[in-house]
Amino acid sequence: MLCPKCHQPLDDDEDGPYICCAGAGVQWQCGGCGKVSEGFAFPYGRCPQCGGALALRDAGAAAAEVGKEDRALAAVRAAFEIELGGRAFYQRAAADCANETLRALFRRFAVMEGEHMETLARRYHVDVPDPPESFRMETVALFAGVDGRIDGPEDLLRIAIGFEKRAADQFAERARALPDGTLERRLYEELAAEEREHAQMLTAELVRWRQNRPGLYGAEAVPDGASLNGAELLLAGHADTSIAIECDGRRMSYGELRDRVARAAALWRARGVGTGDRVAVKLPDGFDWVVAWLGAIWAGAIAVGVNPKIPASEWRYVLDEAGFDVIVAESADDTPEPWRSRVQIVHEARRAVAASEPIAAVRVPEEAPAFWAHSSGTAGKPKAVVHAHRSLREIARVSAEGLGITAGDRLYASSRLFFVYPLANLLLAGLRLGATLILDAQWPNARSVAAMVERTRPTVLFTVPSLYRDLLHDDLAAGIAAAGVRLCVSAGESLPPQVRDGWLEQGGPPIANGYGASETLVLVMLSLDGQGFLPSPGVEVRPLDDVPPGVPTRLLIRSRTLALGYLDRPQAQAEAFRDGAFCPADLWQRDDRGRWQFAGREDSLVRIRGRWVNLIELGEQLAAHAPAVTEGAAVCVPDSDGIDAVAYYYVASDAARAQVQLEAHAATLSPHQRPLWLCAIDSLPRGPTGKLLRRRLVEAHTGRATGADATQP
Repeated sequence: MLCPKCHQPLDDDEDGPYICCAGAGVQWQCGGCGKVSEGFAFPYGRCPQCGGALALRDAGAAAAEVGKEDRALAAVRAAFEIELGGRAFYQRAAADCANETLRALFRRFAVMEGEHMETLARRYHVDVPDPPESFRMETVALFAGVDGRIDGPEDLLRIAIGFEKRAADQFAERARALPDGTLERRLYEELAAEEREHAQMLTAELVRWRQNRPGLYGAEAVPDGASLNGAELLLAGHADTSIAIECDGRRMSYGELRDRVARAAALWRARGVGTGDRVAVKLPDGFDWVVAWLGAIWAGAIAVGVNPKIPASEWRYVLDEAGFDVIVAESADDTPEPWRSRVQIVHEARRAVAASEPIAAVRVPEEAPAFWAHSSGTAGKPKAVVHAHRSLREIARVSAEGLGITAGDRLYASSRLFFVYPLANLLLAGLRLGATLILDAQWPNARSVAAMVERTRPTVLFTVPSLYRDLLHDDLAAGIAAAGVRLCVSAGESLPPQVRDGWLEQGGPPIANGYGASETLVLVMLSLDGQGFLPSPGVEVRPLDDVPPGVPTRLLIRSRTLALGYLDRPQAQAEAFRDGAFCPADLWQRDDRGRWQFAGREDSLVRIRGRWVNLIELGEQLAAHAPAVTEGAAVCVPDSDGIDAVAYYYVASDAARAQVQLEAHAATLSPHQRPLWLCAIDSLPRGPTGKLLRRRLVEAHTGRATGADATQP
């Protein structure tokens, strides 16, 4: 759809009314030096020559402009004034700053301001204004309301914080003066939020600077248009003697890890692996897994973690799709030809790595694929999600700013590294921050996780809701806290409120609930207090549909860690990746406070007797009213006449007592919500990552008779 005014493509033709600023440029005159300038906007509305205030050239033009320019166009102009000023300042600060770390920081912020202007230009149909030929640092200091003297790098940070805060305050003040729901108020609110985020980032950097600690935004940032290597980026800037990995009582420092990774890259190159070729790592977690996987990226190849317990049929499917050039595994027995000859047995690879000479990291375009992370396949065959080298630049931002993780933390995840949740949050973010990673080759259960925590003393624990539930039922929550864990992170599936509440009541550490996907890498939304989700730092979240609070909708998620797409899945990619954003099938609803509540997947919102039923919400409600139920899931299945109805499958500590409790609560529900079957089973079907396989329950139910373990309330 094209704009009827300027005929440019609309940024989102389903987003209601829009603003077109095409042709809005005018002439301005400085009240100080009298210079006349022409353009849409100037930094802070100031003269590029002397810094004086600009005004429309004559009163008649001013009156005409006010008459034709609505408040929305004024909001866009104000946004460009701030972004232009910010970019000019950061570019100048980067040129003037002698400190390498802060120079990289200022360059990064200059790029961010430029990218935001590009977004505004596309959305509101205005050409990006040309950068000012000259820029006076006094102008930004004047706008920020701070002393403009610059005696060192700290003064540059101080000025930057001042103008970001001033901009946030101005935008927020303008927003409050406008009616709710207007386009210009929404724009001002978006701008205020962005400037506040920038001020927080810079303030955190100033604190680290004063404490002589490494910056969050390192000097290894790659200039625009240059190439990079994601593995090199992850391992850069950490002291050689700092411990990177602990596993089975042994330690590997960052210096040793860099050396081993560079040697592994040399081995893969010697085996004929070239840039863009694919290396599968089909191993238990440990030093070998990390070295082989990072070595592939270091060599310019694509690294792919594979479940070492993958079923034969699924492994054949992945092999057919991927065509790996090298497969690192404990054995070649379960790999069919023609791939069997490409298997590198791990103990042989270990010796070959030690004998190889390290090579320099192979730099590639930043959009080049670095690794794949297979989706969990709950809705069908797993998809290979392709991630670029550039995604590793900001892989640690959510961990650092959203979860407060630092280089001093010890990180442990119960899930295996082939699963994107620990891959992104433990391995990638942990290495980027310089933390210590604790790996375990054994498949986890509640007792083994508790023992591992007691033995290795991590400060941050990553696991899934089903594991937290098992730890809770075994009375192990308090022990996790006593062992030194200060923060627990939950993701991978929905965390039931009763599990979180019970965990805290039992004395467990605080739980940060996260939402992410293979396509986003990072946890794009966080709930730190159990009261709903908010977007993570650096992530933009907005509804796909314009719906009021309380109505479920899909989301559009933008993040710098977003995947390139799927391997050879054009239809799935077109559905899930829209205009530079990821649109998952999960449903969310916003409450009156602006927080997001998970409402299940599209296939979990079903019509029963003509009424909508949220199966996720119903399952949680039934479990909450039946203390004897340890876990359960509601599914939509046909009755004997082929009409959709609800079945509730559950696992119980006392099946008879659970049945009574469930029947009692089911009797209080509306007919469309009331389960037609209450089915006790030994365990819910779960995939290798611990995620519930709801479709397996539906498949099993179609051939199931309603016997002693299935009761109709």
